[in-house]
Amino acid sequence: MNRRAFCSAWLGLAAPEGEITIVLFLSTICPVSNAYTDRIQALMSRYAGKPVRFLLLNPNANESEEECRAYSRDVEFPTPLRKDVDNRMADRYNARMTPEAVLLDPAGAVRYQGAIDDARNPARVRVEGLRQAVEALLAGQPVPVDRLRAFGCSIKRGRIV
Repeated sequence: MNRRAFCSAWLGLAAPEGEITIVLFLSTICPVSNAYTDRIQALMSRYAGKPVRFLLLNPNANESEEECRAYSRDVEFPTPLRKDVDNRMADRYNARMTPEAVLLDPAGAVRYQGAIDDARNPARVRVEGLRQAVEALLAGQPVPVDRLRAFGCSIKRGRIV
């Protein structure tokens, strides 16, 4: 099963043909992940109406489904934050941090993975790795940088990986 099919089957969500998918691994309690709320909302607004789908996943064993629902309501994401049960998606993409982004092209191939950008403080951002990769894919261009080291809080798995 390819990654796109796995993702769609596991979440019960099928992306329309031709869409790119941004998978964001987030935490309800990590201060670094929470510092990105406004930037994530801005990305979601920027790509509303474009062939871009967002999947927001919480892979942390120490955060409950109820915490994820409450967090989604509090931060008003247009897409719910879902639990990554048993770290299936985090393991699939070898995600280690929150926040961490994985960008999939329409065929389900990973085209970018890592940090949303290069600075916790928005005033210090120099490289917007995720946005640049999305823009390149939408324009049919090569992704300029396919990896930017993720930073934040480690994913709290329920088992050793």
